Amino acid sequence: MAFSFEGLNVYQRALKVAETVSGMAAAFGRGHYLLADELRRRAYRICQQIAEGTGRWPRAEQRGAYSAARGCVLEIVPLLELARRASLLPVEMHESLRGELDTLSKMLAGLIRGSEQKSATSEGK
Repeated sequence: MAFSFEGLNVYQRALKVAETVSGMAAAFGRGHYLLADELRRRAYRICQQIAEGTGRWPRAEQRGAYSAARGCVLEIVPLLELARRASLLPVEMHESLRGELDTLSKMLAGLIRGSEQKSATSEGK
């Protein structure tokens, strides 16, 4: 792997979520284009922000990218609920994606905390 973010577990999981969301959104049909587009954009952005975060300095910028990725995870939750309520998404897929998003959120929170701790350690030198 050429880039360090490609080896991150959270990045690999985010890619899988983006693939799942993209495939699912493609089946929504024309009447739900905006909802499908918003879901895809948020899912893709999670991957982009994780990649960006690994290359950011100082640590505050790194935390900002990881926080933005986590924000995208949280933004997907109500969009999935809207899709479920519109009968565009089977309950099983809804629950599965929510579980995966919960895991991603926790993993990103760990990256955020880790970058905060590294920042505090480097400031104390």
